[in-house]
Amino acid sequence: MTAAVLALGLGATACNDEMSSTSATPVAPAGAAGTSGAPGKPATSAQAAGAAASGTSASDGKVSTRCHTADLKADVQLQPDHPGSAMVMLTNKSTRTCTVHGYLGYGGLLADNSPVVTGSSRVAHPGQPIEVSLKPGVSAFSGLKWTSCDKADPTCKVLAGITITPPDETTQLNANLLGVDGKPVLQLTVSPSGFTVGSLQPVSQGVVFTS
Repeated sequence: MTAAVLALGLGATACNDEMSSTSATPVAPAGAAGTSGAPGKPATSAQAAGAAASGTSASDGKVSTRCHTADLKADVQLQPDHPGSAMVMLTNKSTRTCTVHGYLGYGGLLADNSPVVTGSSRVAHPGQPIEVSLKPGVSAFSGLKWTSCDKADPTCKVLAGITITPPDETTQLNANLLGVDGKPVLQLTVSPSGFTVGSLQPVSQGVVFTS
């Protein structure tokens, strides 16, 4: 009797980003799936192609869909006990779940709404960035600090607003700049050294710069 031997071709896919401090009590405004093969079976080439397009790994079924600028809104809440410091809340305003990981980019807006470059430096505060999965309405948090300056100084940046670039994005959103009373802040002075930017975290505890 002749036995027929069937050779099965197995497909493989590859899957593919970035100091500690004492805790602070931040002030925040109120209110503030992919396609894969069946278990035990190799993914088909069509499934692998679909996974690559959607950001899903066909080999492990994990979704890796980052948040885009249009999915998000940002609030920059000044801290009453720490002048020159703010807690930033990045909130998913879309109807889908997405992820953020890393650091936010910052720029300024002048009174005429024209953009102005503000220097910035990143520090792993309160620790290394953590990938945060944001369901609709959920926020990620980070700290921001700067040194104020005299408006009469020509090197002083007098900002009427702040723009934020989410991780891995190239477009900006206008942040809501809020005072200690929760009301909008119309002006912020920032020295030439610019902003110090903390890492994105899933909780607000410890993100505020206290010194």
